[in-house]
Amino acid sequence: MRVFFVMKPLILGLVLCAAAAASAQEASAPQQIAPVTPPPALPQNPLPGTPSAAAAPQTAAPGLPADLQACLQETGDYVTRGRTVFYVIAIANSCNARLRCQIFANVTGVRGTSLGHTVMILGPAGSVAAKKSYDMRVKAAGGITQVSRECKVI
Repeated sequence: MRVFFVMKPLILGLVLCAAAAASAQEASAPQQIAPVTPPPALPQNPLPGTPSAAAAPQTAAPGLPADLQACLQETGDYVTRGRTVFYVIAIANSCNARLRCQIFANVTGVRGTSLGHTVMILGPAGSVAAKKSYDMRVKAAGGITQVSRECKVI
């Protein structure tokens, strides 16, 4: 124990000296900063599916946006009917064209994975057929849900 009481002031003094030396070094002349070099050029091999800058813009049909996904509103939620759990995917078309959409769904929960696939024919905006839903039976409510769709004008 006596050794600790004797060594404590020595260690404290060494730490204070090191701190003073570091602050004196920081207070000296400012360091020169190297000039920034321009970033390297981007590679000329874009990822698959990435539209190139040189590609001509696609012309859309009159009254349709260039991207059909802008026409669609999608919702999804879990619904329980009795003891059965469903994941309900609803899609509404807001454009004046009939669309054929393939829906792919993957719901992973604590009781396992459920996969679903359907094809929906959506009528033009304002019609009764513009809104459709798909009830996909799942093993449990909750989890990770992934839904994708592929739509085209028919």
